[in-house]
Amino acid sequence: MKKLLFLTTFAFLGLLSSCQDEIDITLPDGQERLIINGKVMDNEFAFADLSWSINYLSQEENPSVLNANILVFEDEILWDSLLHVENGHYVGQKMGEIGRNYFIEVNIPESLEHPFGIWKSQNEKLNRNNPIDSIYSLYLPQAPFQREGFYVYAHWTEPSGLGDCYRFKEWENDTLENAPFNLQVTEDKFFDGRSFNDIDLDALNVAGPERSRGDSTGEDQIGTKYSYEISSISLSHHDYINLIQEQTLQVGGLFDPPAAPIVGNIYRGDDTEDYALGYFYATAPRKSHIIITP
Repeated sequence: MKKLLFLTTFAFLGLLSSCQDEIDITLPDGQERLIINGKVMDNEFAFADLSWSINYLSQEENPSVLNANILVFEDEILWDSLLHVENGHYVGQKMGEIGRNYFIEVNIPESLEHPFGIWKSQNEKLNRNNPIDSIYSLYLPQAPFQREGFYVYAHWTEPSGLGDCYRFKEWENDTLENAPFNLQVTEDKFFDGRSFNDIDLDALNVAGPERSRGDSTGEDQIGTKYSYEISSISLSHHDYINLIQEQTLQVGGLFDPPAAPIVGNIYRGDDTEDYALGYFYATAPRKSHIIITP
């Protein structure tokens, strides 16, 4: 019996050691694709950032696109031309108008190094939005499920009429909170035309000590700048952000869906399989900020 136990233990240890063997896997380079991220706004000039995709395991930065010819169309009519500023960042000279539809056309000249041709985005409507009514902070004491410190809230009223979608962004000291769980988008079907003002609905919770970086306290927050932005977006952009969140929140579990490329709204020609990465959209952003004071 002891001999059998010894052999079983030896075999088990052998299995454990085999789990530590290193296996080298060579991943083939994927298809190089154009990356386009940009938007038309009603209070800032339109812009787009262009670069090329690289191998997933590469330690280099994505190469910028410096030679693109970029046009923006409003309601199918040529509206603006974006000019290169630096490092693949292109800026226009016009601001969008609520209710209008916009799409981008990117022409990359022929080259032996990168793909070339004309990429076009689908139409995106610049939807309405209301300004943020107010932003303020409250100092709250230690309590069950509540850390002591400053909490930042915003009041905002959603326009009446179903069908609007929004994205919410938060900044701490001008650094965008951009982790997967910070990708907040919503439809208005549960709060159409209502006010987040602590009378109709609870105020919007912007920030607090438990959401700040590190183990902060109330005193640590003094002098911190918090910014909050509510942007109107299309339903298709809402679904695109949701898909990004679903993919990036995966932990590699057995029941996670397999990772797949996230296709935006930009294609070369009429082939939906020949797509660019990224998204070009129209939005009416409304932003406010507050600096915590004693």
